[in-house]
Amino acid sequence: MLARERNILVLLRILAYPYRYTKKELAKHFEVSKDTIKDDIQAIINVGIHFEQDSKYRCAVIPDQQFKELKHLQSLTIEERTIIGNAVDRSCSSKDALYLKNKLASLYNFQKLGIRALRRPALERIDALENAKKQKLQVVLANYKSNSNSIKDRLVEPFLVDPELDTLQAYDAESKKTRHFKLNRIERVILTDTKWQFEKQHEHKYTDVFRISDNNQIVIHLRLQVYAYNALTETYPKALSEVIPAASPNTFDFETKVNHQFLGLMNFIMGNFEHIEVIAPEELKEKIKEKASAILEKIKKE
Repeated sequence: MLARERNILVLLRILAYPYRYTKKELAKHFEVSKDTIKDDIQAIINVGIHFEQDSKYRCAVIPDQQFKELKHLQSLTIEERTIIGNAVDRSCSSKDALYLKNKLASLYNFQKLGIRALRRPALERIDALENAKKQKLQVVLANYKSNSNSIKDRLVEPFLVDPELDTLQAYDAESKKTRHFKLNRIERVILTDTKWQFEKQHEHKYTDVFRISDNNQIVIHLRLQVYAYNALTETYPKALSEVIPAASPNTFDFETKVNHQFLGLMNFIMGNFEHIEVIAPEELKEKIKEKASAILEKIKKE
């Protein structure tokens, strides 16, 4: 696990269970050293989040207070956020610092991710899935609402939980396939005593910021005007970590890996084309030309 990812998970765990864990216990849970946890907490503090410990050294942050502070942070301009983030820059590598600041800027607005991840039921589901993954246990996703218009229990082996993308990657014991499940469609998670039976069949797939799973990835580079920047980050919050200010004022560079068919990305580009410059790759430019030609042909026939 990368440090920047663990920073967020440590913060989420402290938020979910205030005054429960000491730094030593957090280190044991995340299977890292106590010094590593101290670094995670220092990164959280450097962003401006209030951290405290009780008389027994159990950790907490105060959600109500932090909602107010981070909403204020979110209302600042990019330049002002940069000034405020200097403390993070001093304590992290430049790439990790940018990632952390962007993540924490949107952390308290998880409703945009569709999972209401700061509400206790969602946090409890995530925590149950993480525990099942750690212990290699099968779980039941109770009353899962699928795209096939069915609501039923699903017996799965969870091996990747991604709250930012609202997704769970797990092996479905009934279909005998690795499936992607949306966290917000799970009513509750029921742990079983049964160990994983199909670990060799677990197939991890990279999921891009557009929530498309595909191990065949292509690096793309777009230059965004403010309108497109807002459209991207509000619809796909995880893209925040892939966007940096460009050389020209009020423009942003968006460089990331996406699925090789450009699913999700194409819809974003076509819907905001006036505010986007496609820099690379050439394959993407050709795909856009094909799509535009198909649209024009369709209009001519109507």
